[in-house]
Amino acid sequence: MSSPSLITCELEQLISKKLLAIENMSLLTDFLVKHPSVLLRDTLLSSSRSEFVELLHDVRKCGFDKDWLDGVEKHALFPDLHFSQDALQKLLDSQQHVTKEVEAINLKLNIFSQHVEDLKRQLISSEAVLESIIQQKAQ
Repeated sequence: MSSPSLITCELEQLISKKLLAIENMSLLTDFLVKHPSVLLRDTLLSSSRSEFVELLHDVRKCGFDKDWLDGVEKHALFPDLHFSQDALQKLLDSQQHVTKEVEAINLKLNIFSQHVEDLKRQLISSEAVLESIIQQKAQ
């Protein structure tokens, strides 16, 4: 898989499927020829998980179709997991719902904290007025 012609053929297939932008082909070909262990029949590999994640982050900048690259990432990182697209979408929707709820709770906490600060200032102000009244009566 390390010959330039095989790599070019593979990349042309990705371009024909609209999974890779054509303007990134030469850059990616050069990279894959220099690092042949990275590509193995449409699946990105690496010697370690963290290296793979770093490589995947770099590859995302090369104009690949996001959905396809997400699929490659799931397949490479979780080869034994087989989720349906619906199950993954429900999980994503659930995560987004929880994220929105957490954001709403954070907003309410910020508002509550502001009210507490306002009450503290009012209490300090009231204490000062009360002290003043007590001093006037004492005189």
